[in-house]
Amino acid sequence: MFKGIRQRVTVGKGGRIEFLSPELPVGVTVEIIILIEPSTQETQKERLLRLSADDKQLQKARKEFASGQWVELENNDDLDELLKK
Repeated sequence: MFKGIRQRVTVGKGGRIEFLSPELPVGVTVEIIILIEPSTQETQKERLLRLSADDKQLQKARKEFASGQWVELENNDDLDELLKK
């Protein structure tokens, strides 16, 4: 039967992880599975870059729309007809 030990640790320099547990007998073989938590916080630099990219795309779309490069479709039949051209 498998026994599990769960700990949260922080990765150190060079990707080093230290896991200490008095429950681990000396000489026993263990399997280590590492689950990396997704980053939930966006850095200020990442946010500014994302917003800047979004703004550039929005500006481009507005220019295209204003110059008549966009076509408004009522339904999928209109799209099919447009793609046939």
